[in-house]
Amino acid sequence: MKKIFILSFLFLLSVVNLYADKTSNLFVIERSKNANVVNYDAVLTDDGKINEKKPIDAYWLLYAEKNGEREELSAFDKKAYGYQTTYNKEKGNFDFVLKAVKEKPMVLDLYDNVPKAVIKINDVDCFLEKVYIESKDGALGIPKVSYYELFGKEVATGKDQQQKISVK
Repeated sequence: MKKIFILSFLFLLSVVNLYADKTSNLFVIERSKNANVVNYDAVLTDDGKINEKKPIDAYWLLYAEKNGEREELSAFDKKAYGYQTTYNKEKGNFDFVLKAVKEKPMVLDLYDNVPKAVIKINDVDCFLEKVYIESKDGALGIPKVSYYELFGKEVATGKDQQQKISVK
C-alpha cells in the first residue's frame, strides 16, 4: 500500500510539472523598508525561448513575514514594481522598463540560452542582478524614494558594476 501511495504521489508531481511555467530568475529588488523582495523571473516556453505573451513573472518573496513565501503583486504594488515589455520582432528580444527605474530602459534576451536583463550601469552594458531602493515613509504611508542602486556584471567582461542614482 505504501509503495502504491509513493508511486501515485510521484506521478502527480510529474503531471503538475508538465503544466507549470518554466522560469529563470532575472533579478530582485531589495528595499530598505524590510527584508521582503520583489523577484523577477523570465517565463520560458517548452523549447527554452522567452514567452512572447508573458515574458516576465514578478512577485513578492516575503522574507520579513512568511519565511520567503511567494505572494503576487497587488494592483497597488504594480504601480511601483510593475514593468512594461515590448517584443522587438526585428531583434527577437524585448524592450523592458521597470516602473521603479523608468529612466533606465533594459533589454530582455537570451545569452548562451539563459535569459538576462541588460541595463546600462555607469554607461556600460551589464546583466542586472539587483536593484536596491532606499526610501522613507512619506505622506499616507507611501514611501518616498531617496535613491536606488543598480548592481550587475558587465556583459563583455563579467566585472562587477554598481551605480547609485539619487531621486529628486
